[in-house]
Amino acid sequence: MAYLPVIIVFVLYFSSIPIAYALFGATISYFTFLDATSPAHLVFQRIITSTQSFPLLAIPFFIMAGSIMNYAGISDKLMKFTDVLMGHMTGGLAQVNVLLSLLMGGVSGSANADAAMQGKMLVPEMEKRGYGRAFSAAVTAASSASTPVIPPGINLIIYALIASVSVTKMFMAGYVPGVLMAVAMMIVVAIISKKRGYKPSRERAATFGEIMTQLKESIWA
Repeated sequence: MAYLPVIIVFVLYFSSIPIAYALFGATISYFTFLDATSPAHLVFQRIITSTQSFPLLAIPFFIMAGSIMNYAGISDKLMKFTDVLMGHMTGGLAQVNVLLSLLMGGVSGSANADAAMQGKMLVPEMEKRGYGRAFSAAVTAASSASTPVIPPGINLIIYALIASVSVTKMFMAGYVPGVLMAVAMMIVVAIISKKRGYKPSRERAATFGEIMTQLKESIWA
């Protein structure tokens, strides 16, 4: 009987039950059949209380923000701005991919939302321009790893909540490693793009006036 909750967890796992429900079922079985000292109403009260965390609401709202950006055209404005800044470099669209993830970190904070957005918008365009599908997918996946590091990243919020650390300090600590990750990826992208002959997406570097014009269009995003 002592191993009943563990058995239930694995049975529910392999029955394709979502992990949260599998853990919930195992917990209920333990407090119902094995632990007779804890009042049932107290157990349910603790379970409900754990779902009422105000900081954790940031997670679904950040993911929702990423979806809104995709469907409302906000992501497209950010992509145009990054193209103006980075499109003239070797492997222009791949460089845009990396910088866009950096900007997305300050908006959605979700690596999944960023990867989904870029996989839908940038990867098909990169393939049309002659980039390999594997390379396009690898750049998208790797660059999205910097998104939750840039404040306000979801991982930073969860860690601060669990460890009782200042969210502000966590956010301040995220900028430098996030930017360094992006710079390192840009260097790797430039090296690989030069070897494979991936062309820039722009014929020349944008002028200061062109950058300011695009910034006016993209600033609200």
